[in-house]
Amino acid sequence: MNEIVWGNFTQEELDRNYDQSSLVPNVGELMEQNAADSAKIREELEVIAGVSYGPTVLERLDVFPVSQKGAPVAIYHHGGAWTRSNKDQCSYVAPGLVAAGINVLVLDFALAPMVSLDEIVRQNRAAIAWAWHNADTYGWDRNQIHSIGHSSGGHICGMMQVTDWEGVYGLPEDIIKSAVPCSGMYELEPVRFSHRNTYLDLTEKAAARNSSIRHVPSYGPPLTMAWGTGELDEFQRQSRAFAAAWEAAGHSVDTFILKDLNHFQVAREMFNPEQPVFRNILKNIGV
Repeated sequence: MNEIVWGNFTQEELDRNYDQSSLVPNVGELMEQNAADSAKIREELEVIAGVSYGPTVLERLDVFPVSQKGAPVAIYHHGGAWTRSNKDQCSYVAPGLVAAGINVLVLDFALAPMVSLDEIVRQNRAAIAWAWHNADTYGWDRNQIHSIGHSSGGHICGMMQVTDWEGVYGLPEDIIKSAVPCSGMYELEPVRFSHRNTYLDLTEKAAARNSSIRHVPSYGPPLTMAWGTGELDEFQRQSRAFAAAWEAAGHSVDTFILKDLNHFQVAREMFNPEQPVFRNILKNIGV
């Protein structure tokens, strides 16, 4: 029963280290609050809802525009363990960015187990490409695209940074000018051995393909990374490791450790204008 399945972890220990809700008993209440706050924000801010960015029915996004033409655009990849949440629960990311003069796109995409992790990543890449191709239509600067994600969205954000944009999409290598992967997973081999693989169904090759830490490119935009001291040890370790790998490749990364905050609190606080991490996000965007 105490067999080691990955690293120094037994199955029970590994599963616990990839279940953030084990530390936060009121996670359901927090998600309900996010949804309520987001609904109110959509009433207060201008929003162009449900814009299609890809060929499947779930490839939709909400645009929170700014009036200034040629402003930057930030794309938000939501979390939810790749299995839950949606754009309607994440409008809370928009107010601070819009107030700073940044257009915001909040994405919906298909989730596991309905689709594979490869397909989830493909859909998010399609949204980046859509933002570039549709810049003139919506009035933002296609040369100022920025990527932000938290939790499994942090993983997705990491994958956006290791994409061959030029070779696969015919887009500029440096299409993403800054990125904010927070509280994410960047090496999926331990995830493959955890309970999460009951719905991800990752093979060894799929885990490797979707582990951004294994594919750090020669070009890399400046990163802002954050995590809380109240998060699981494995999530903190993964964040430190990815930041170190990014820096070792000669790329810029600023890290922020949010004292006493759990995984779900970080998702909100990283967009708090009073937080240094948010000010760093704005600095890297250039506003």
